[in-house]
Amino acid sequence: MRVLFAISPGLDHLYPSSGLAWAFRTAGHDVAVATSGVSTEAAAHAGFAVREVSPGADFASIFPKAGSPEERAKAMRERGLAIAKTLETPDIILEKFGRVSDLMLDGTLRFAQAWQPDLIVYSRLNGAALVAARALGIPAVEHGFSFLREGAMPQRFLPHLTPLFERVGVPAELPDITSLYFAPEHMMHGEGEGWTMRSVPFHGGGTLPDWMAEPKERPRVCVTLGTTVPHVAGIGSLESVLGAAADVDAEFVLALGDDPDLDTLGTLPDNVRVVGWTPLSTLLTTCDAIIHHGGAGTTLTSAHAGVPQLAMPHGADNWINAAMVERTGLGLNRDPEDVDAALLKSLLHDEDLRASTRAVSAQLAAEPGPDQIVPRLLDLVAG
Repeated sequence: MRVLFAISPGLDHLYPSSGLAWAFRTAGHDVAVATSGVSTEAAAHAGFAVREVSPGADFASIFPKAGSPEERAKAMRERGLAIAKTLETPDIILEKFGRVSDLMLDGTLRFAQAWQPDLIVYSRLNGAALVAARALGIPAVEHGFSFLREGAMPQRFLPHLTPLFERVGVPAELPDITSLYFAPEHMMHGEGEGWTMRSVPFHGGGTLPDWMAEPKERPRVCVTLGTTVPHVAGIGSLESVLGAAADVDAEFVLALGDDPDLDTLGTLPDNVRVVGWTPLSTLLTTCDAIIHHGGAGTTLTSAHAGVPQLAMPHGADNWINAAMVERTGLGLNRDPEDVDAALLKSLLHDEDLRASTRAVSAQLAAEPGPDQIVPRLLDLVAG
């Protein structure tokens, strides 16, 4: 069987689907990835055949950076709190990804028509995949990357995609869609039906530095804000965290990607190590705790690693995720200004919290993995 993974630009859209793509490959099926932007090189480095479907496309113009970092942080917060209340992707995001899908449509459809896949697996905001699946008359599998069930989202997305269907002469109707959730039922929110599949945390490969290959001398804490927050709102929210870190006997690994602007943080404490892009799933195998923004991928990866989490929501679905972290015993949910040394010491040394995170990690490991989902998807195609 041939399976096309149609992925929107963005590592947080690509990496969650990698486990299922590998499962199809190891089961003997042909896999190709149709994507664009940063996901193109990342998918190739992950070992997949990749088609860049919109070379040179200006995706940044769809997500402009307007105003000061403080203004952007405020806007992120307001939108995130709205998502936590409605448990729905806002219409403005659907509109923007409708425009992203428009830029990806021609290349995705041409490649799909040439390669003739039997199934399309798509990141949940890739509307070009829905058009291609409808044009080829094949089923589509929505691969989730958040803790939200949104059974009505494809229908809500359709009005933003109707011009795309019309532009290529395809009826403006959704294909048959099956949803895959990347976390167990008790972690999910919202309404919708789908299949639960164990996530396989993956954040790219790379050569590990010496300090990750040697025994650590004291507890280690990962500090990250994901890929979106530093770009949109800056990293000023970490000021209180790093100020408190100076009074904690631990090493704090500041993982903010390549070339972060650290000027807003001033002089860093001696126990803070600044690193470039480092695969989070591997970094966490050396850590005793993590402080993060509440991103879905970061939250779930940390849960799999069994390390206590301090989630500090910034935007998007962060408040949903941070509340789930505290509710399920995975860690703490705090605003950045409420972080002090006592809180960080509790994160590292609370034995009840550490036992709870290990228990959840064991539960996640027992969930059915992508290898068990592949036969179900084969039956879906055959049906």
